[in-house]
Amino acid sequence: MNFPNFLKFPDDFSFGSSVSAFQVEGNSGERKSDWDDFLERHSNIISQNEKGPQWWEKGKAEADIDKLADLGVKVQRLSFEWARIEPEKGKINEDAIQRYKEIIEHLHKKKIKPVVTLNHYVLPSWVAKRGAWENRKNIGAFERYVIMIVSRFPEVKTWLTLNEPSVLIESGYLLPFFPPQRGSVFAAFRAHHNMMEAHKKAYLAIKGIIPDSLISMAFSFRWYRPENPKDIFEKGYADLVNYFDSINYVDGVKDYLDFIGVNFYAGYYLNLNFSKIKFRLHGPESKPVKTILFGEVRKPGAYVSDLGAPIVPGFFLDLLQTLHIKFKKPIIITENGIADSRDIHRPFYMLVHLVSLWKAIQQGIDIREYIAWSSVDNLEWLEGYSQEFGLIHIDAKSGKREIRKSAYMYKEIIQEGGIHIEKLLQKYFDEETREKAGELIHHLLLKHGKNYDKNNFSIDEIDIPFEKK
Repeated sequence: MNFPNFLKFPDDFSFGSSVSAFQVEGNSGERKSDWDDFLERHSNIISQNEKGPQWWEKGKAEADIDKLADLGVKVQRLSFEWARIEPEKGKINEDAIQRYKEIIEHLHKKKIKPVVTLNHYVLPSWVAKRGAWENRKNIGAFERYVIMIVSRFPEVKTWLTLNEPSVLIESGYLLPFFPPQRGSVFAAFRAHHNMMEAHKKAYLAIKGIIPDSLISMAFSFRWYRPENPKDIFEKGYADLVNYFDSINYVDGVKDYLDFIGVNFYAGYYLNLNFSKIKFRLHGPESKPVKTILFGEVRKPGAYVSDLGAPIVPGFFLDLLQTLHIKFKKPIIITENGIADSRDIHRPFYMLVHLVSLWKAIQQGIDIREYIAWSSVDNLEWLEGYSQEFGLIHIDAKSGKREIRKSAYMYKEIIQEGGIHIEKLLQKYFDEETREKAGELIHHLLLKHGKNYDKNNFSIDEIDIPFEKK
C-alpha cells in the first residue's frame, strides 16, 4: 500500500457513541408522547414482547455505559425526553429529572462526557395536540422547557437543541409517515420556520445560563453527486438538492451555532433521466428504500446496509469539505453508523469513514469528535427493532447483551488514537472485504480531493461497488 500505515488523530480528538431517549428507554414510567400515540395506532411496528434496551429501568443504562467505558468511549450522546419531563403542560415530573441526573452522574463517574439533545423528534402529546411544530405557541413552550432543564444540569457543557429537523419536516409534515402525519407543503413550511426559531431561542437561553456551553443542532446530511459529473444540469440539480435538503438548515441558524453537528449515513447519485423517474416511499405499512427524489440511483452491486443504503465515504469527505468552505465552524460528527444485524459490513463502514474523517482533518478541517450511531441496538422508529445499528447487540425480547466484533475494532482505534490500517484489515476483515477496503482506502487517501476548493471538487469514482453475500 502506498500510503501511511498508521493514521494518527489529534491528541485532543474524542471518540464516542450515541442514543436517543425514546429509542432506548422502553415504555415504562410516565411518558405521554406523540410517538406513543402513533405506535399504539400502528401495532405492527413493535412485535409482542419486544422491549429493547430498557434504559429507563435503573441499572440498565448504567450497565451499558460500563461496557462502553470498557470500549474506551469518551463521549456519550443521549437525549432527555420532554414527554417524560413535562407529560402535561406545566406539570414537571421530578422523578424523570432525577433519573436523567443518575445517568449523567454515571457518565461523569466513568469519565465520559455527555452531549445532550433536548428534543430528538418526540413531542409531548399536549404539544402535538395543539399543532406540534406548526403552532408558534410551541416555540415558547420549548424555550421554557429548555430553560428549566439547562438550569438543572449546569454540569452539561455540550447541547444539541433539535435532532434532524429536515427529516422530521420531510417525514412528518411534508409527507404523512412520522407524527404528526400532516402531508402538506404548507405544514412543512410552517414547521421549518418554527423549528429554526425554536433553536435560536434555545441557543440564547442556554448561553444565558451556561455562557461557556457549546451548542448546535444535529443536522441530517444525505449527500448527493451528479451521476454524470460533466453534465452541468445534473451537477446543478445535485447542488440544488444538497442545499435545500440539508445545507439551508445550517445556513438558517449559522449565527446561532458553536459547531456543526453532522449526522451522516449515506449518499446517492442523481440524474435527470426523466424516463426512469421513480417515487419510492416508505411508511408504517411498507419498507422499500426511501426517496422522494427522481433520478436517485445506486451503483449496481453497491455495498449496502440492511436498509439498502450504499456505503460511500467519499461523499462524506465531500460533505465535510463543503461545510468547512461555506461555514468555517468546528464540526462534531454526531451520528455515523450502519444497520447491519450480522456485523459483517460495520467494520468496513466504520474504517473507511474514519479514514475519510482523518483525511479531512489533515486538510485543515476542524473536526473535534466522532460519535458513532449507536451505542446499543434500539427502536429504529418506523422499522421497530428490525434494524440493528448498535456497537452492543441487544436482543429486543430477552434483553441479552453482546459486544459486537466491530466494537472491538473501534476499541483498538480509540486506544491507539489512530488507525493501524494493515493491522485492522488483517484482524477484522476476510480476504474479499480486505481487498475492497484496501482499494477504497487507497482512493480516499491518494486520489480524492487532494487540492479541493469551492470551485473544484473531486467527483471521481472513489466509492468501490461491493456487496458481501
